[in-house]
Amino acid sequence: MRILVIDDQLNFEIALRDILKGHTVTGVRDPTALPRVLAFEEPFDQAIVDLRFPQSTSTGLTALARLRELAPATKTIIATTDEEENRLLYLLAAFQFFGPKALLAKRASDYVTRAVVEAVGRGEPAPNPDADSFRNAASLSPPLLDQVIRNQSELGIWRELTRFDKRPEIANAAHVHPRTLDAFTASKSVVIDTVNGRFPVRDGASEPRDVPEPAVAHSANLIKAIHFARTHMQFFADAEVAALLTAHWRLPGR
Repeated sequence: MRILVIDDQLNFEIALRDILKGHTVTGVRDPTALPRVLAFEEPFDQAIVDLRFPQSTSTGLTALARLRELAPATKTIIATTDEEENRLLYLLAAFQFFGPKALLAKRASDYVTRAVVEAVGRGEPAPNPDADSFRNAASLSPPLLDQVIRNQSELGIWRELTRFDKRPEIANAAHVHPRTLDAFTASKSVVIDTVNGRFPVRDGASEPRDVPEPAVAHSANLIKAIHFARTHMQFFADAEVAALLTAHWRLPGR
């Protein structure tokens, strides 16, 4: 198979080349290079896609979108680590909008890595239950990510929850009435519990910064929402995520 590795770390590509002997493995360091590579290279059977690119405004979502546009026959596998910030919501978005075939832990053994890649190549289910968890979350009605963010107004509230601690400040910045903010945090309390129940924080995962003490906020729901917003701060602030969600919200029937 011809396998394209989209990852900012050259070492990961080198390691995969050694693990996947017998296959042709090549790579790019940034999703923005994909149009050029896909225009001049022979077709790829698979793409192994990193989730975060710290030195770029692009993410794994960029790569998945370009692959769907320019090389739709290429099967995709997301490779990530538990330590990557904002990993959870990015993965929910990836599985809801792009349907990758597998989720590969970068720390997986050589045996598991090769087994996942070859299973995807044969069109068989890959042996990784984590992917099933995200796939199941995307198949809910509504999908779990839609429960987190239903529209542009809710995205605006999430963003302001990352910036302010006090109820009046958050409501004012988000251009909503304080009672609307209260209703939002109350409804999202249940959603946050659902997300955390399905995807508990693992050892090594990043913790949110600057979460207010109970005396600062006005309610337990607001505290919980601020905590969640700041845990996933980069996702809520991501312009590319906003564009993807906006296109989704404009679909007929929503």
